[in-house]
Amino acid sequence: MSADWTYMTATQLLRQLKTGEISSRALLEHYIARLEEKNKAINAVVEMDYAAARQLADEADAKAAEGISLGLLHGLPMTVKDTYEVPGMTCVAGAPEYRYHRPRQSAVAVQRLQDAGAIIFGKTNVPYLASDLQSFNKVYGTTNNPWNTGLTPGGSSGGSAAALAAGITPAELGSDLAGSIRTPCHYCGVYGHKPTPGIISLRGHIPGPPGTLREPTSMAVAGPMARSAQDLQLLMDVLVAPPPLLAAGWKIDLPNCSKHSLADFKVLLWIDDDLCPIDPQLQYLYLEVADKLKTAGATVERGQPAGFCLEDIYPYYISQLGAVAGVAQPAVVRRGMALLGWFARLLENVIQVPKHFSRFLKGLDMSFADYQRRDERVQHIRQKFLTVFDEYDLVLMPPTPTTAHPHEQLANLAKRKIPIGHEQRSYMDLFMWVAPVSLLGLPATSAPVGMTASNLPANLQIVAAPFQDKMALRFADLMAGSFGGFQPPPGY
Repeated sequence: MSADWTYMTATQLLRQLKTGEISSRALLEHYIARLEEKNKAINAVVEMDYAAARQLADEADAKAAEGISLGLLHGLPMTVKDTYEVPGMTCVAGAPEYRYHRPRQSAVAVQRLQDAGAIIFGKTNVPYLASDLQSFNKVYGTTNNPWNTGLTPGGSSGGSAAALAAGITPAELGSDLAGSIRTPCHYCGVYGHKPTPGIISLRGHIPGPPGTLREPTSMAVAGPMARSAQDLQLLMDVLVAPPPLLAAGWKIDLPNCSKHSLADFKVLLWIDDDLCPIDPQLQYLYLEVADKLKTAGATVERGQPAGFCLEDIYPYYISQLGAVAGVAQPAVVRRGMALLGWFARLLENVIQVPKHFSRFLKGLDMSFADYQRRDERVQHIRQKFLTVFDEYDLVLMPPTPTTAHPHEQLANLAKRKIPIGHEQRSYMDLFMWVAPVSLLGLPATSAPVGMTASNLPANLQIVAAPFQDKMALRFADLMAGSFGGFQPPPGY
């Protein structure tokens, strides 16, 4: 067993697997031992299937000895988020009602990983039905942040990010509707990519309910997580494919990025907004990053996208998010919450209600007609916003207004508070900076850019135009080559 394997990137490990310097079985045993040693403190991996993984690792080694390749991920052990169905393991998605759900076939994205030679040996923790920016549930309990176990690793892909940061797995498969890849990566200092919607299938992901055939709303995506931008691109090469219902007549061919250095990029740094000011420590770090980018030759301008602020986007996003969340709720619950939303709207100047929270509540019972009308308005906003990419290659944004915060598990989201700078702010502020990317269907890479004065990792969202996923990933990789990149938490 080599400690050097722990924090090697998946790309490095695959190179050594290919040359025979590492066997798949030895690498698997290394990560199993790592899990048994480190997982107790953070509770990141919640379901394992060692027997099946060992058999697959032995088969991968036998194929390698015969000179046969199983694919780009030949023999690579990895974990996936416990919202994806994997035979041999339960798929709970943090929900007691699915405690004993044992799927018979893999989710489409998981199957693509397996077809490329990956070996899924465990599943990582999530909140109830992946519906929170923290990771805790009544089945598996709370996942802690490896940087500080008193802090959350984020959610809903919080177990994924924590396992990566703790060196328990070299790669992960996450999902993102409301920052569920971008925020945990930011809190744990690892890499994640929220792709352009529709290019990676979510069939076999919970929610929706087991057996759902349709692809979800365009705001929900599947995406890779890892400890390097190169690994994200490697996983994207495996995962990107038409969803099953479109596969017969659709081919996805993402444009390559022709830029080779940071000096080739012109970017907009959007870190200031009256609706959701960010923590001073984050702002200081991001300005340092801007200076480093300029030193490397990049053109960096600071400001808001022309004609836009978060107030122009967030109200539509939180309303649409409510509509998506309402799908899983009984009619009586939806109607009750919508009624509460009307009262909250009337009394928001009298009682403490998070900004635009009434829109979320009313959205829970939104009619299809209202959803369509709102979506048409969103498309007009999107069309206007895309002109930003006529001037800039990328937009750089915070994933959230703060770094990892203490666990906050009050059932009522409206009553939750988190520290941002020297004040207590609404928990709902965590959704504001991810809103533009999700609502407008943009790809974004969450990439580590350094440490704050409080010694916590921080990421930036690297936001690109639709289908320019490779440009965002290239920029993240170039930044890591010049500064930043993943750092292991102390003690790991």
